[in-house]
Amino acid sequence: MSFLSELKNILSTERKKHDVYDENPNFITRPNRINYMLRKLVASNVHISVVLNDQSEYTSRMSDVLKDGFILDPFNDKGGHNKVTTNSIIHVNAKQQGVHFKFNTIILKPKTPFGAGYIAALPEKIYYPQKRAFFRIPLDAIGKYSVNAAIQFSENEVSGYLYDIGYGGACIAVHSASYVKKGDILSPSSIRLKNGLTAHIDLTVCSVKRSPREGFIRLGCEFLNLEAESKRHIYKFITECERERAKNQINPVLKNT
Repeated sequence: MSFLSELKNILSTERKKHDVYDENPNFITRPNRINYMLRKLVASNVHISVVLNDQSEYTSRMSDVLKDGFILDPFNDKGGHNKVTTNSIIHVNAKQQGVHFKFNTIILKPKTPFGAGYIAALPEKIYYPQKRAFFRIPLDAIGKYSVNAAIQFSENEVSGYLYDIGYGGACIAVHSASYVKKGDILSPSSIRLKNGLTAHIDLTVCSVKRSPREGFIRLGCEFLNLEAESKRHIYKFITECERERAKNQINPVLKNT
């Protein structure tokens, strides 16, 4: 299955509420989403921490995702390398887009066919505490899609740009939000999408996070009273964005799957 097909498969399941809400949003359990998240770790080329059963800790990278497992680069520490055996239990810790990412698995083969690294089994679940029920697509160009809203029952207005979006909500990047607090309702609100389309919605503010490094404040919002026409516009926008992200992947590991 291609990377684009996997993304479409993941996001199409988000439309079915009975599937989404039955799952703890702090854990990823669906095999297709686990595969996708591991591929993201490969693409980001970040260091990960691998803790063995004796609590010794080593640094590695994930270099490829296979049909039934994934490849870890070999440890630099010879002592740690010698501890890796078939069926060894490992605990993997990483950080993906600022969110901690943890799972347990076992070593299937302590040596790859070409001699470098270890093959581990795909985990049954991944701890990834986004604290939301819907998967979000990050946008490559922050500042491209404007958001305008008013805080309900007040004269305060909010303007900013889409940071990410999913079927259940969106994150808005704003430069000033001193009067916005968790629990506020942004109504009316409008999101400018592709091809001149505008989604008219109401939003509930679920979180307010300052990001000094990025230079703006992130408002995590849940969609409220999403009308049929705006829902169609948003679903179409998400589909187009995930297609673009899949096409723009430049990592050869993802291109060749």
